[in-house]
Amino acid sequence: MLEFRVTKYNPALRAENGAYLGDDWTAFSDIGETFNGVVLTNEEYERVERAYVMTALTFLQDCGVSSLTVSGLENHFETPLAPANGEQLSLPRIATTLSSLLREDFWCRLEGPDAFIHIGWDYYMYIGVPHASLAAEQLASNSGLFVEPFESPYKEDGEESDDSAA
Repeated sequence: MLEFRVTKYNPALRAENGAYLGDDWTAFSDIGETFNGVVLTNEEYERVERAYVMTALTFLQDCGVSSLTVSGLENHFETPLAPANGEQLSLPRIATTLSSLLREDFWCRLEGPDAFIHIGWDYYMYIGVPHASLAAEQLASNSGLFVEPFESPYKEDGEESDDSAA
């Protein structure tokens, strides 16, 4: 399995240890705040959120993945529309779930035998798929996102990965 980190953070602005050095928003709750002299609007937030969701769906579609299963659900805010642990989600439900995950409504891993999507802190998305997707990478790039080979830090202990992406 190939693993990628998908973010809005330009890798050129990372320190040697990988820390992002830019002044940028990291959460839905940052709407209305100013970063690099620009106010984060709801419209800009939604544009970026859509880019993340569409990039993830394109990776899945290009790899023939039509569903993922919810694992490790944490619903501390008791979000009523959160999926259940073990629930299998179709692509449309994956899209709405990803939006909720990016907005920190709840947290879970979306996993399958050949693919996964993990949403991390500070608007980081990790995707594992059987093969690369030029269409997903191009969509991400056109939307201002960056796709980098990177192993997900949210895998369960014992999960294997193919180091060829790292």
